[in-house]
Amino acid sequence: MKNDFITLSQLNGLIQEVFEMNFIEDIWLVAEIAELRVAGAGHCYLELVEKKGEKIVARIRANIWSYQYQRIANDFYAATGSKLQKGMKVLLSIGVSYHALYGISLVVKNIDTNYSLGDLERRKKEILEQLVKENLLDRNRALNLELVPKRIAVISSETAAGFGDFMNQIENNENSYISKIELFKSIMQGDTLGSSIVGALIKIHERLNEFDCVVIIRGGGASLDLAGFDNYDLAKAVARFPLPVITGVGHERDDTVIDHVSYQKVKTPTAAADFILSKFSDFESYFEGLREGLIYFTKERVTRNKNLVKNLSFSLKNSTQKKVEYERLKLNKIESELPHKGRAFLKGNSSKLLEFGNKIAKGQAVLVARENQKINLLKQRLIFTPKKFLSNKRSEIGIHNKTLKLLHPDNVLNRGYALVYKANSIVTKSRKLQEGDEIKVKMKDGIIKSKIIKNGE
Repeated sequence: MKNDFITLSQLNGLIQEVFEMNFIEDIWLVAEIAELRVAGAGHCYLELVEKKGEKIVARIRANIWSYQYQRIANDFYAATGSKLQKGMKVLLSIGVSYHALYGISLVVKNIDTNYSLGDLERRKKEILEQLVKENLLDRNRALNLELVPKRIAVISSETAAGFGDFMNQIENNENSYISKIELFKSIMQGDTLGSSIVGALIKIHERLNEFDCVVIIRGGGASLDLAGFDNYDLAKAVARFPLPVITGVGHERDDTVIDHVSYQKVKTPTAAADFILSKFSDFESYFEGLREGLIYFTKERVTRNKNLVKNLSFSLKNSTQKKVEYERLKLNKIESELPHKGRAFLKGNSSKLLEFGNKIAKGQAVLVARENQKINLLKQRLIFTPKKFLSNKRSEIGIHNKTLKLLHPDNVLNRGYALVYKANSIVTKSRKLQEGDEIKVKMKDGIIKSKIIKNGE
């Protein structure tokens, strides 16, 4: 039987001596919080891990005693705007000890908040650099947004205040613009935020032709609360999405990775609604200007053509009358000179008078017929030319009338718009309606009679 052995308590004593010799002072430790639990007595129990990629390579438990925890938690929240929670990478000041009965003990004395914020910025910078290398930073921004983005897929939490603000702004806009909104629910905070939003994007992609754009919205929060939006896989999914993506995450001061790759970043959910409504307003202004310009152009063209026809008709009539008068005078002159010339010719050539008598008579008849033919031709031209000109101008006016008919409200209704009437008058502003007013909503396939229950102006 061997005598060179030691007892368990002796081994633990040796281990304790090693710890006491090497961990005389507190040390700073970098680790990720894998689990966090606050007990009823106010003590906080942590499980700390170190990862390489997604693989855990080290794990240990630690605790923060209640008299320290309140101070540390309050200081951390004041500096970062977020509570200590699972998934955070932190720099801890700890004391290390060993007890013969309870083993290794890590007691947290303090947490360096600057490290947590700096780590967040470092990760964000690395993700952005990777997206630049893959030419993804401006990919979604290069897409074309519909002139009137009416069909909107919204990714948000159903109970989030930001989603309520967005819907209120869309539904109660002063110009009564109508949009089709569909919510795709997603977690907007925590470790699974990125995968949850990517899942919502996949669902939208399956129905891509039903939407004009995607809006990702979340109300304000602390910097660390928004850390989930600084996710490479999420940013890549947004950048490569085939529809324009509008992001309204946090406050104006906040800046997440997906803001850099989206089609348009806005400061709040309400601002996201305003951005979409501005597209409606811009199109309405453009359409109104086009309509007014077309009406003005048509009126001006018709007036100009009327004056042109009038002037041409007068000119043709005047020139024709002058031509007829000129030819008539020529005939009268010829007719008056013929007897005198005939007598002179008869005297000088009496022998040939009989020979040319009949020729002269025939020549006079032919000449008169020829001139009459010219006069008739001129009369026909006078009649035909104005008619042809008027016919051409009527065709042009008909084209303009067809264009105006295309802009008629009935055709606008066929494209999905609606007209609101009150007492047979079109209503253009919601403030013109009061509670109790009866209205008619005219759409493509009929008229709906309604009554105003509440005006949300």
